[in-house]
Amino acid sequence: MIVALAGLSFEVVPEGRLSPAERRALQALPSVAAGARDDRAFVLELATEQPAPSGDTDADEDAVSPSDAASAVVRWSRDRVRIDHRRLRATIDPFAGRGALSRDASVGWPLEVTLRVALAARLPLEGGVALHAAGIVVGEGGLVFFGPSGAGKSTLAASSPGPVLSDEMVAVTRLGAAYALAGTGFWGTLGASPAPSASFPLRALVELDKAPALRMERLDPRTAVRRLIPSTLVPPGPPLWSAALAVLGRMAHDVPVVRMGWSPAEPPWEALANLNA
Repeated sequence: MIVALAGLSFEVVPEGRLSPAERRALQALPSVAAGARDDRAFVLELATEQPAPSGDTDADEDAVSPSDAASAVVRWSRDRVRIDHRRLRATIDPFAGRGALSRDASVGWPLEVTLRVALAARLPLEGGVALHAAGIVVGEGGLVFFGPSGAGKSTLAASSPGPVLSDEMVAVTRLGAAYALAGTGFWGTLGASPAPSASFPLRALVELDKAPALRMERLDPRTAVRRLIPSTLVPPGPPLWSAALAVLGRMAHDVPVVRMGWSPAEPPWEALANLNA
C-alpha cells in the first residue's frame, strides 16, 4: 500500500502483513492512485515478528492510547534512525529510502509513528522540512502557525474560515525557486479532518504568542531561525539537521516570519489576509 505524505510516496510492504488496525491507519492518510508506482518511494518493510519485550509494563496493556507513542525513543546510530518502544522497533535509512519495522500490529499507531519519523527524516534531504505547526490556507496561499504547546495552534485552526491542512504536523517543500506548504495527513486535537491534498505557496510563517490585543512583529532571519528550531521535526542525526538548518536559513530569508500576539476574542483573519496579500 502506498501513501502520499507531503508530496513524497511511502510504500508499506508486503501489504499482506498489514493488520486491520494498520489498514485503517493508512486509509486515514492521503493515498496514491491504485496501480500508480513511484520508483523514488520510501519502502517500509514489515517484519513478521513482534518487538522483544523491553521490561516495562502497563497496568492495562489494552488501554494504551496513541499518546503512549510519546514515550518512543528516536535516536541516531550508524547512519540510521532507530525507533525503540515496547510496541515497536524500527530502523530507517533516510539516504537509501528504506526502512524496517517490527511492531505490535494489534494497534495502528506504531506504523503511523514510523511513517511520521520517516517523513521527517526524508524531507530535509529533499529540500524541505517538517514542522510541529498548524497549516491554514488564507486566500491563495498557505500560512504556518508555530509556537510552544498552549500557544493556540489548534484553537486558531478550529476557528479558521479557510481550509486547514493540519493542526499538528505540516511540511514545507520546495516549489521551484519558492516554497510550498502541504499537509502531512497527521493531525492533533482536531482529528483526521478533511484537508486539501494540494500544496499551496508559502506566504508567511507566524509564531503565536498570547496577548490581550492583536499585534504583529516582523522577525529578522537570524531570530526567525532560532524561533523555528524548537518547532522543527527532524530525527537526531547530524546530516539530517545540517540539511534542515540550511532549509530554515534559506526559508527565513525568502519568506516573511512574524510574531503574532493574539487572543481568541479578537479573530486575526483580516490582518492575516492583508499579510498574505
